[in-house]
Amino acid sequence: AEDDFYFPFLVLLDLEPRVIHSIMSSPYAKLYNPENIYLSKDGGGAGNNWASGFSQGEKLQEEVFDIIDREADGSDSLEGFVLCHSIAGGTGSGMGSYIMERLSDRFPKKLIQTFRGFSKK
Repeated sequence: AEDDFYFPFLVLLDLEPRVIHSIMSSPYAKLYNPENIYLSKDGGGAGNNWASGFSQGEKLQEEVFDIIDREADGSDSLEGFVLCHSIAGGTGSGMGSYIMERLSDRFPKKLIQTFRGFSKK
């Protein structure tokens, strides 16, 4: 790791910048590798719509899986994936579903563990 910093093998994905910007401006920002952050270029989010998140995931899959594949290829012994996402909005539910499907297709022998959150609004 550069400069004696260790980064977890993780990828942060979002279709709108608010949450990731708050993470990257927090005292914990140095824990995250900026190369493993994907923010949609239009930044409009999925509008709390599962179908929008799913279809945007499909459109953005090449860029997203470039990051995921780089991390997977850099692992000495990849056991699987942990996916933490919300199921209340469009990005976590829709794009999360899409990412999960593609992970299963691309890495059929790897474990996929999910932790899902549901906001109370």
